[in-house]
Amino acid sequence: MLVALLLLVLSGCTSASSAAAKTPRPGAPNTIPPQWLRTELHLAAVDASEWEAFLAEHITSRFPAGFTVVEAYGQWRAPQGDIRRLSTKVVVILHPPTHEAEQAIEAIRKEYCAAFNLSSVLRSTTPALVSF
Repeated sequence: MLVALLLLVLSGCTSASSAAAKTPRPGAPNTIPPQWLRTELHLAAVDASEWEAFLAEHITSRFPAGFTVVEAYGQWRAPQGDIRRLSTKVVVILHPPTHEAEQAIEAIRKEYCAAFNLSSVLRSTTPALVSF
């Protein structure tokens, strides 16, 4: 009985250590495929009613599980060389690395450009360690 208990305890340690080996420590290089991605879309601010309509129709409908919108202010250098400053909405989406999520994000970018006559929407995507 003691031997069986000892084997059970040791096998639990092995499982826990192999699970821990698959989970990167914060700040450690990630050597496994990410389970989640963090995508930020930097959207030039538009009229409040236009924003609410776009948010409901194009973003909420694609990511109903949730996202975060942060009010921001930024600047960038235009191709002509002048500095342009603008209010921005940063949409932060945490999502699994799936083809469906990729298509949804790219559709949002394309539709925002078309709706508000913009040449581009900045996108940044990084691996994310997520817990809820």
